Amino acid sequence: MAVRRIEHGHYFEDFEVGHLFKHHWGRTITEGDNSFFSSVTMNFNPSYFNREYAQSLGYKNVVVNHMLVMNVVFGLSVEDLSERAIAHLGYEKMKWHETVYPGDTITSESMVLSKRDTSRPDRGVVKFRTTGYNQRGEKVLEYERPVLIRKRNPA
Repeated sequence: MAVRRIEHGHYFEDFEVGHLFKHHWGRTITEGDNSFFSSVTMNFNPSYFNREYAQSLGYKNVVVNHMLVMNVVFGLSVEDLSERAIAHLGYEKMKWHETVYPGDTITSESMVLSKRDTSRPDRGVVKFRTTGYNQRGEKVLEYERPVLIRKRNPA
């Protein structure tokens, strides 16, 4: 029986500086997502689950946990950027912009900022800037991340 192999992700050679990836779908964050994520990560900031408290701080509703926002924005980028990654090398210049509330739909896009070879011929480092937006097109989060990625044809 023939098995069809579906290739996912990109190799180092596939990335071009300046290329903009508009990541698929987006994700609507619910109040349940927010409560569950905050609970399992043991983040008990009351603005994430207490509407009255959040409103007393000037928010219009419960605030979505900032780390959940980051994970959603990051997760939307994985298929395009890092499915062939050897290692994720961290986050840089992370900045939250607009507050995210339950019911907001998050989308993301990433630009290739740079790429460089390493001392090993089978891999290189690609740096991306990823930006998350809400359904109104407002920037909610932006960060950069370098990723160690396999080469298709190592020299």
